[in-house]
Amino acid sequence: MENHQPRLTIGLPVYNGEEYLPAALDSLLGQTYTDFELIISDNASTDATPRICEAYARRDSRVRHVRQPVNIGAAENFNAVFRLAQSPYFKWAAHDDVLAPDFLEKTVAVLDGDPGIILAYSRVAQIDAGGQTVGTYDYPMRLNAPSPLTRFRDLVLVNHFCVAVFGVIRREALARTPLIGKFVGSDRTLLAELGLLGRLYEVPEYLFFRRDHPDTSGRKFNMYRRLAWYDPKKTGKLYFPYWRMGAEYLRAAFRAPLPPGDRLRAAGIVLRWYGLKRRQLTEDVKAALVYRFPFLSSAARSTAGVPRNG
Repeated sequence: MENHQPRLTIGLPVYNGEEYLPAALDSLLGQTYTDFELIISDNASTDATPRICEAYARRDSRVRHVRQPVNIGAAENFNAVFRLAQSPYFKWAAHDDVLAPDFLEKTVAVLDGDPGIILAYSRVAQIDAGGQTVGTYDYPMRLNAPSPLTRFRDLVLVNHFCVAVFGVIRREALARTPLIGKFVGSDRTLLAELGLLGRLYEVPEYLFFRRDHPDTSGRKFNMYRRLAWYDPKKTGKLYFPYWRMGAEYLRAAFRAPLPPGDRLRAAGIVLRWYGLKRRQLTEDVKAALVYRFPFLSSAARSTAGVPRNG
């Protein structure tokens, strides 16, 4: 068993996740598909997270617990678990979400059955802090379309939560991307790039339960303060999140293995995104002005939560 290489690696990055971590681990280890390893990267947590991880590692030989000596930020912690993985399939897991028992069985079967699909995920239900279902995340996106431009268009232009990033992914495809970047929205640009590399398939069942609670990064930090969550070294730095996101979409378009004409068409999709995000791009500029010139109180009132000097 020690020499057996599982077909799937699940990477779970976590920081101070004691409240919801046991439920997440139970749902992963209780899957009907069992040929996987679970790598947990504890990002120098200060609560009971390390003790919980150690207890599960003692209980189940599929669990490997790695503890970071310092907080390396969410982006690097997400990438750390991928770099430790050697399996042909890979899946990120969040410490506060749960899966139906057959999530892995059904998503792995999709990848096994069609080599043109590089990511398989399921429909997603929203649960609250207590685990009660309170809604669903349903987006009409054509991610299984044969055209990479169609997939890229929907992943860029449709306003969606990046729930598909927690699907099961072919490792070789994910390794061709920059992974999770140290900027806000990098999960979104990663999915868009994956859409250029291959088809994504949604299992038409609600097998993934995304927990929405007050301590999620999206609720704790607004767009201009979330950068430090991705990379603590950038705390208080001047930042243009939407301009950066657009630039990364363009980089993905020109990295993709597309004919020159299709690369230009993909760039045109990004230019359309810039047009749709005019207000947010303007807010980026306002935020920068307030950061440099804090006395601009009128601009400060129109841009809530902008990082300031000091």
